[in-house]
Amino acid sequence: MVEFNTNWRPAVTVGIVSILALLIGIGIALGLAMRLPVTLVTHMLITISLIMSSVILWLAYNMYSLSKITYLLDRNAFIIHWGFTREVVPMGDVQRVIAAADIMADLKFSGMALPNWWIGEGYHPALGSVRFCSNASMKRQLIIVTPDMSYAISPADVDGFVEAFRMRFEMGPTQSVQAAHLAPAITRWAFWGDGVAHTLIITAIVLNALLFAVGFARYPVLHGQLVLHFDTSGIPDRFGPPDQVFAPAIIAFQLFVVNLLIALGVYSRGEKLAAYLAWGGSVIVQLFFLIAVASIAFSV
Repeated sequence: MVEFNTNWRPAVTVGIVSILALLIGIGIALGLAMRLPVTLVTHMLITISLIMSSVILWLAYNMYSLSKITYLLDRNAFIIHWGFTREVVPMGDVQRVIAAADIMADLKFSGMALPNWWIGEGYHPALGSVRFCSNASMKRQLIIVTPDMSYAISPADVDGFVEAFRMRFEMGPTQSVQAAHLAPAITRWAFWGDGVAHTLIITAIVLNALLFAVGFARYPVLHGQLVLHFDTSGIPDRFGPPDQVFAPAIIAFQLFVVNLLIALGVYSRGEKLAAYLAWGGSVIVQLFFLIAVASIAFSV
């Protein structure tokens, strides 16, 4: 089996520059958040920092995967290594190999729009779906065409790959190979495609962010002691400092995290309904805490 490597350095450079830019952005946002008075602007700066941190994790994972792309070739199969994933393409299924530059005018790509970052799926009117596993410009990519799926690749030695592929293609396979997409079990988890689960979790996250937003928005006008509790007659019987306006949001967030982890464990055992109920309950909890925050924040 012959192995072909890629020129991964340009793609990794793009990833490093992007991560550094985000780190600078996070530093600026948090620096401003610490210097400015506690207001809704502070909440927005912290939220932006959290979003940028999530993007950094995504970039780091994909940068690692792009740096590990290799292509293995013999008479029976063409194998793409991409990070922790392997794509096995039977040589018997291959119809032809074409230069991506010849069809790029009609080739639509829906992945991440960064230079030399070709991660995701595309579509061509004549070829159908195209899976991109490459880290070079479109002009240096090849398309392996099969009836069900085409694959965009970027071997560093394009001419050498084309010649080696042609030789093995003409000789024909010696045995049948099953097409396969081999990836870690966690990436094949049904949860990633479960719209109901995503909707419930995102709703709970948005409500919790709103909890914090109310606290940050009202904090500048809160002075003295806050009313934290009323007795059965509606008379305030417990008070606290202004920063207690954030306590319900913090508690609600902790409950959300615990609930999320428990529900994920239940979901992994195939008990989807129980997980849905848990995530739905988390949404209700966030709503109750939102009412509590509003009561505290607007008690003055």
